[in-house]
Amino acid sequence: MDGRNLSCSIILKWIPEISLLSVANTIPVFIKKVLLAKNYEFYGEFLVNAVYDMKNFNNMLVSNFPCKIDTHKDPKMPSLFFGDTGDFTTIISDDCFVLFKNFPHNDKKEELIFGKIVFWSSLFSITDLQINKERKAVRIHFYSNNKQEEQLRLIIENILFFKETLIKKVSNLKTEVEINKLIKGKYIENKISMRDINNLSMEQIEDGIFYFEKKIQNNEINFYIVDTFNFLCSKAIEYYSKVDSIKQMEYIIKMKDILQKEKVKEILTKIKNKQSNIEK
Repeated sequence: MDGRNLSCSIILKWIPEISLLSVANTIPVFIKKVLLAKNYEFYGEFLVNAVYDMKNFNNMLVSNFPCKIDTHKDPKMPSLFFGDTGDFTTIISDDCFVLFKNFPHNDKKEELIFGKIVFWSSLFSITDLQINKERKAVRIHFYSNNKQEEQLRLIIENILFFKETLIKKVSNLKTEVEINKLIKGKYIENKISMRDINNLSMEQIEDGIFYFEKKIQNNEINFYIVDTFNFLCSKAIEYYSKVDSIKQMEYIIKMKDILQKEKVKEILTKIKNKQSNIEK
């Protein structure tokens, strides 16, 4: 409904000789898997720079919001696409956020509008949402797979409806993580970026390792939890390599045990495959 490409989720292994029949046969299997899934899982992906006819999103299945890039300067954390004065459209589906840059079909503005994808993210990658009602501005922080926290600042005319829509969509996600609602200045699931971790004391790092280890042991597993646990352990191993070899070995064993869990290996394999495809 939001135009994403599901082939990477439906066809597990693509070969040039694959037949149309074999592709068709995988679709019912995929649908059954989605319908019977007990826990939420994100499927499909968008291709940045792909062009869509924006008429496709004039329906009740997705919410779309005309917007512009906020040119208000923030020296602490620059915004994606800062300085771009063009027109944009934000699409919010059941579990995804997509930003299109608009351009007309021809010189006549009233003609069909097409949009080029410039950014997209799953909704559970959102770590923070802040609203300025007076300026009709929204600041959204995303935790990306490349271990970076990215910021997007937009001007949206119907800013309050945008906020309500986003909160509702995130709240409806049936995930295993602690997602309640988006509140100004607060993090969903108390997500921390790699930059935050670099500023933590060793005591805080060890508390974090205990916290995320407990979640994994309780089978509350997603990419963010696994990735953050690994990064925290790496920091502890690096620290104790210089002062306490026994402690260092304890964290090496702890990290190794967690990485042997089947669900953890599945997540890491998916991320590795996705990164490999991006590099190709």
